[in-house]
Amino acid sequence: MSTRAPLAELAAPDARRVLDLWVMAIAVGYGVAALVGLPLYGDGAYYWLKIAGDEQFVVPNLRVGALLPQLPGIVAARLSDDPLLLRHAFSLGYVALPVLSLAACWLIVRRVAPVLLLFPLLWLAVHQINFSSVSELLTAAHLAWPFVLAAALWPLARSVRLYGWFLGALLLVLHPMAFVPGFGLALLAAWLGWRAPRWASMQARTERAPALRWAWLELSAWLVVTSALRFGWTLTGANRYERSNLSGDGAVHYLLPSTAAQGLLLAAATLLAVIATLVLLRRRAEVGDRTVAPMLGLMPAALAAALVALALWVGGEILLGHGIKLKAALSFVLGLGLMTLAALGARVLSARAASAGGAGLSARLPALWLAAPAAVVLILLTAKSAAWWLATNELGRIVAEAESPCIVRTDQAPPSLQWRWMRILDEWPVGVNALAFRPRAPAAPEVSLLLPNDGCDVLAATGEARLQSWIIRPWSQLDARFGPLRRLPGWD
Repeated sequence: MSTRAPLAELAAPDARRVLDLWVMAIAVGYGVAALVGLPLYGDGAYYWLKIAGDEQFVVPNLRVGALLPQLPGIVAARLSDDPLLLRHAFSLGYVALPVLSLAACWLIVRRVAPVLLLFPLLWLAVHQINFSSVSELLTAAHLAWPFVLAAALWPLARSVRLYGWFLGALLLVLHPMAFVPGFGLALLAAWLGWRAPRWASMQARTERAPALRWAWLELSAWLVVTSALRFGWTLTGANRYERSNLSGDGAVHYLLPSTAAQGLLLAAATLLAVIATLVLLRRRAEVGDRTVAPMLGLMPAALAAALVALALWVGGEILLGHGIKLKAALSFVLGLGLMTLAALGARVLSARAASAGGAGLSARLPALWLAAPAAVVLILLTAKSAAWWLATNELGRIVAEAESPCIVRTDQAPPSLQWRWMRILDEWPVGVNALAFRPRAPAAPEVSLLLPNDGCDVLAATGEARLQSWIIRPWSQLDARFGPLRRLPGWD
């Protein structure tokens, strides 16, 4: 007996259409973030400079998997040298990751168990407290989500296992901490292999049970091998920066969010996910005492409302320059927990539908439970995009209206960079972003360079622009790629 038919009968068409709109709205929100260039925050500015300025892709610390989201920018750089076009292509490549991940999750669960979209939506909601779009660790999570849902819902599908083999290889070359989700996915594959006879018998395919078990156990072994290799590589090959994030104060800073409101947002999302899972499990079992039903109806609604309120709070902080951080790894840890709950919920629904003719979905989660995290994603995306647009526009005005060909940047200058709402501009790449977001001619035929400390003196003496100590480019190269730039007096 196929699980698809009975599950589909109980997936409310109206609920699916509403969630279609939420998914599309989130895609539009990410599209706006790409248009304003939000992925150029932090390390993204350097990645863009390598593609747009040096015509090279970036493989940070041998993370070959980082090439995947860079492909649109790399292709665009082969076709055009327009910095604005390259900025858009680069940004679209990185916002495509969360959008495609969510879209894939929705396609997987839409007809069979739309309530499961709650878990990837909650992941995207807590993910918004991170400002890095180029983090390979977060990329690993985006790529893992469709596998988790598809594997739990369709353990007999060969295409799911093939994606798992690809994912195992990619995690090896993606991030030093990618062994963590790798081992988690290995456990999921081993569990599916152990339970394979039951899944096969539910669909009247007992003859496939032995082969199915070995297929999942082989995939589990592959994930263990690649994760172990990644773990060994991390232990022996981590550089000083990476090691600093794994111990002591560096680990605490790397792990935790920046403000109390962000921490409360993570906590509320976690509690909502746990309650939703308990509701799904409770409806699986025969429970005589129904006295907790009113509480389960009220508490999640309150949590959903609290999530939206916290999102507005965090969004306001962002616009005022508070709580802006490259990434808080605790959101990644929470994402792994949400994947576990999603896999458990998926197996509960799928097993009940197969054994009881679809009764597993007879009671759906309230629409508010799914709408709240979707609204959180849109609120925080909008706040980050608005703050970034305001700051980069001011940055463009600074370099366009300056009288000097080179602007010295210090802890106190230029004055407008010290404004609270300019804090979203990460300090070290601000010179690169001044080039990325310069006004286009004829609005500003020439712009000035923004260089830190003694950078202007170095430029006058050597003709090299020291955007940062490790980012040094000839003035002529920057002028050719991002100019026209104002010339220093005495230059030909």
